[in-house]
Amino acid sequence: PTRRQRLLQVLASNWLLGLLVFGVALVFDLHNLGTPSIWFDEAFSVELARQPLPLLWHIIWGPEPNMELYYLFLHFWLGLTGLLGFNPVEAVVRLPSAVFAGLASVMVFLLGRRYLGLIAGITGAGLFTLNYLQLTYAQQTRTYSLQLFLTCIAWYALFAILTRETHTKRWWACFILANTLAVYAHLFSILIIVAQLVAFAGLLVLPGPWRAVARRRLRPFIASLLLTGVLISPMLLESLRGPKTGWLPIPHLHEVVVLFQLITASSNLYLLILFVLCFFALLIALLPHMPDSAPLLESVTFYRPGNQQSEQKLQQLLPIAFALVCWFFVPVISSFIVSQGSIRLFSTRYLVTVLPPLFLLAGLAVGALRWRGAQITLIAGLFLIALTLVPVYYRSAQVEDWNSTVHWLEQRSQPNDGLVCFDNDVQQGCQIAVEYYLHAYPNGTHFTSDSPGAFSWENFGPVDPATGSNAAVDPQALARYAAQHSRLFYIVGRVPTDAAAKQAQAAQQWLDSHYHLLGRIHTPTVTISWYATS
Repeated sequence: PTRRQRLLQVLASNWLLGLLVFGVALVFDLHNLGTPSIWFDEAFSVELARQPLPLLWHIIWGPEPNMELYYLFLHFWLGLTGLLGFNPVEAVVRLPSAVFAGLASVMVFLLGRRYLGLIAGITGAGLFTLNYLQLTYAQQTRTYSLQLFLTCIAWYALFAILTRETHTKRWWACFILANTLAVYAHLFSILIIVAQLVAFAGLLVLPGPWRAVARRRLRPFIASLLLTGVLISPMLLESLRGPKTGWLPIPHLHEVVVLFQLITASSNLYLLILFVLCFFALLIALLPHMPDSAPLLESVTFYRPGNQQSEQKLQQLLPIAFALVCWFFVPVISSFIVSQGSIRLFSTRYLVTVLPPLFLLAGLAVGALRWRGAQITLIAGLFLIALTLVPVYYRSAQVEDWNSTVHWLEQRSQPNDGLVCFDNDVQQGCQIAVEYYLHAYPNGTHFTSDSPGAFSWENFGPVDPATGSNAAVDPQALARYAAQHSRLFYIVGRVPTDAAAKQAQAAQQWLDSHYHLLGRIHTPTVTISWYATS
């Protein structure tokens, strides 16, 4: 090859393009990373990960048996950043999620590039990177970006097993390890494994070049699932004793509509285009296996009669498209059905794992077109629509405002001031959210164990189980505590029921009538009242 050809080969290499995809993804994943306030779920992640390793281990293998891998990773990440002198501010604790999201974009690109072509890889990775739902969890201190990354690796390994004759042992090991780690990152990954099982079962009968390979790989595939089951069994057994997801509602068809609205940031035009592209992708995948379809394929796709390479490429579109459809629909449908009972799994935060196949199907449709000009125009149009929707996410990224409210408290607090939070239940976490900001921006303000309704990580619940969090709305408990402090901050965050909200309001009215109100800050999610008690 000439020097120019060698240069083009380098520029088109997977490594260089993958680095480019990663860089672009990081631009969006890191933008305004530290601006939105931490909300309770993120504060829970950080404060749990901050606990000493023995206590953290006890909690994740006891009352909180999910996301073990992420909590352990975050524990050591906070330890490393602490040694380097960084406080656990918003950008620091969210940085790993942003990086994992960028790596997930790279995996989407590599899946498309390797099995559907360069155009499909660029299209799929670009739409995934710019997606509203993906960005949401790329910028939260939760496990979902890590889970996405591991899930994409598992699917890539499965595709490699079905298309390569060399290094199969390495790909089997990668497949087992990625699936196992994905389940330890989040239990919802079990439904992704179910999708892989359904896809593999379909590939055993679907016409195409993958059928014979799938039949040869059947026994090792079953063995890999059994080994994965053995490896994840400790977590599964522990999860049976852990808390359930009853806080999620029983889903109805409306929730499915909401899922697609979130995926497309409520853009009906974008949703329609994605639907048309996915339908076109499935049609192209099916046509080679239908009689008398060659003229139609030749007129709209890259197919050329007598061209062996184009024929082979067309033949493998059906198994790939079928696997992508399974990856998308099996978790959606199975979680919807399961959630009609006591176990609730249908949630947009869990279903972020089905975004890669949706955008890869769209990439398949674009990459299969015959006309290069049409491909470029369509990619530009898709990226433009997706880009116009990105600001919608950044404007709505803040879920709860603990940032400004706790900073307001810290600016006014003095030594020996009392702090009372309601509701401190582990699912509501008023004290946990406040403590995150007291640790991230320390000024000496802290909760004491005698605070009414105080939370304890050692108990994974109230310091005093007899009174629980209700002590924070008990006038007698508040009076005893106020007698020990010249000033008192009374904080009300999320409350679970209307009855609890009325209790908090009554306690605040009692404080208003018995002590001098020095100031109050109120947001839609947090209220802090500041009293002089002497």
